[in-house]
Amino acid sequence: MQASQRAKKSKVDPNSIQSSMATWNFAKSKTRRNLLGSAAAAAIILSACGNSSASASTATTKAATTAAPVSFSLWESHNGGPVGAAVTALVDKFNASHPNITVKVVVTKASSKLPAAIAAGNPPTLAEISHYDGTLVKGGALVSWNSYLKGSSELTQSNVFPSVWTNGLVQGQHYRILASAKVSEVFYNETLFQAAGITTAPTTWAQLATDAAKLKSSTVIPIGWKDSSAHILPAILSNGGSMLAGGNAVGTSVNFNNAATTSTFTYFKNLYSSGDLVLDHGTTLRQDLASGHMAMIDGTSAGEQKLLDAVGGKFKVGAFVEPAGSTGHAANLVQGLGFVLPKGHSPAQDQAAWTFVSWWLQPAQQVYWDENTGFAPETQTGASALPASFLSTHSGLAASVKAMQSPYTYGRPVSDRYAQVQAELDSAFQQAVTGGMTISTAISQLQSQGNSYMSGASAI
Repeated sequence: MQASQRAKKSKVDPNSIQSSMATWNFAKSKTRRNLLGSAAAAAIILSACGNSSASASTATTKAATTAAPVSFSLWESHNGGPVGAAVTALVDKFNASHPNITVKVVVTKASSKLPAAIAAGNPPTLAEISHYDGTLVKGGALVSWNSYLKGSSELTQSNVFPSVWTNGLVQGQHYRILASAKVSEVFYNETLFQAAGITTAPTTWAQLATDAAKLKSSTVIPIGWKDSSAHILPAILSNGGSMLAGGNAVGTSVNFNNAATTSTFTYFKNLYSSGDLVLDHGTTLRQDLASGHMAMIDGTSAGEQKLLDAVGGKFKVGAFVEPAGSTGHAANLVQGLGFVLPKGHSPAQDQAAWTFVSWWLQPAQQVYWDENTGFAPETQTGASALPASFLSTHSGLAASVKAMQSPYTYGRPVSDRYAQVQAELDSAFQQAVTGGMTISTAISQLQSQGNSYMSGASAI
């Protein structure tokens, strides 16, 4: 079934939901934006949720069963392609194996449309949304997954990878469970590496720069990089930085005016100035690597199949996690959509949604999802279930497993305001690396503007 058919199958019409409040626009912007009335928006959501939701009662939710037939809607945004097809296949498999539960998929921009749907009193039972759910949490719009996790033998802190376990964790409550996980990594042309006498992938940023110099020629650019926070922050973190003052999860101020950010910006500027690195978008970078005119590009395992298709077997593609910095260890940032449970539905629907989420994260489904989408496993048992034969031909996924197992892979901050910080970081990095402004000026502006965004944030 195609993604468009999946949307038609549902009784819910996502286009009927009017996103009339600019406050709810969580879309990532490359330009500076002033935040609009977050406190007022949270108040509207809180008012819409009230205390009447049956979901609010943990005891009632625990007692809910799915003995009687129950259906619920799932909003998700993977429209078409291998990922959309994998969602369809897994949902169809779940519905076939759970005769008393029917999951109705609605393909829509769930992250941006969900807040307005909650405010209107018409949210889906389950939704996959982006990292920034702080306003929903502050407004009391989401059901905590804690009571469900307590009864799970699979989704335990010892089995779930640390960056997944803490993703969406606020004051000890799990509000968002990752549905898809991806981390930053570097793909490379093994033929070009061999020709340059490079026998192993670099494990430090210094070694990466040395290898880049060996790979450079009149027809080959050593490195292509994305000027986006997901591919900048791992280097900053590996050099001892953090996303917020005092940590990486919660806070009301940023932490960029330091040696970690300065050394990271300087490193990439030196590569750029010497002609060893260019900044570009993912599609262009894949094309350049596939053509043999670029030796390395950064990306995620979720884009590995697109790269392999572009290469078409002309050469073998290798992959490695982003290297270690001055701390002596590598660091990474987990990305991906996560399951949230909006309030306002029956205990039976909430229980059915949990049944689906826990089923989704079982090893068999994890293997299918990872093999068909390139997303990384989220549990130890899921990673162990991946066939070694598959990992041997998909080095990007193998690198992702390594990154997910690391205690230095982190989730993004929960606060919605960090989306603006992220856009500011993208701009500052691009300006500093390409010479649009000095590194010190770029970082100073990043620190100042970042704090102006975060200053209105609550403890979340």
